[in-house]
Amino acid sequence: MPNSIFPATTAGPLAAVAPLHAFTTRALSFRGGSTAADWAELARLINAPDVSIVRVSQVHGRRVVHVTPGVAVPPDLEADAIVCTDPGRGVAVRVADCVPILIADEAHRVVAAVHAGWRGTCASVATATVEAIAGLGISPAELVAAIGPSMGPCCYQVDERVRTAFLGMTPDAAAWFTEDGPGHWKLDLWRANADQLVMAGVPRTSIAVAGVCTGDDRARCWSHRRDGAGAGRMVAAIRLSK
Repeated sequence: MPNSIFPATTAGPLAAVAPLHAFTTRALSFRGGSTAADWAELARLINAPDVSIVRVSQVHGRRVVHVTPGVAVPPDLEADAIVCTDPGRGVAVRVADCVPILIADEAHRVVAAVHAGWRGTCASVATATVEAIAGLGISPAELVAAIGPSMGPCCYQVDERVRTAFLGMTPDAAAWFTEDGPGHWKLDLWRANADQLVMAGVPRTSIAVAGVCTGDDRARCWSHRRDGAGAGRMVAAIRLSK
């Protein structure tokens, strides 16, 4: 059985800026009878009471929610990114192949958790998150980000419909695809999200890509594509240091 979380090195420079963060492994499933215990364990890992981990109903879009001190966030609120300026609460997103992104700033004023599947990536949810943080007066140049375990370019095959959607967003998206047989391509969501963060102003050197493919790493990762409907969920969570 793997450890409950990936090592801090997975997050690269984010680990130094935001020590209270975690990318979970398949040792936790966040499904069925273990759900409450898994959230309690995650809360322990990021030093936050389980009632203080904010999560939302993820809909594969680009809506960003801002968590501020004293303001409640209903769990059924639809969004795919959570920006937090409340040190009393953590924020988290759930994935089972989609890309989890954790963001923090060097001055410990804000953190964010982002869920970026192909639809969210195509909608530039990472860009929307950086823009929301910039709206708080925090320069993107001061941000540090980590792209966590998710379906990698080695395994993520998509069809013409997905490629066309991306190319309609920007012709630069062609660089994120590699031909993989007639009418199919491998999509590099790691690079796509890293490029979007850079285009939004985050320094390339401040972005870590875990490089762990959920489809390939059966020992540590849940994968909806590989495991089917019975797959558990992995969680990316982060909390401001007080």
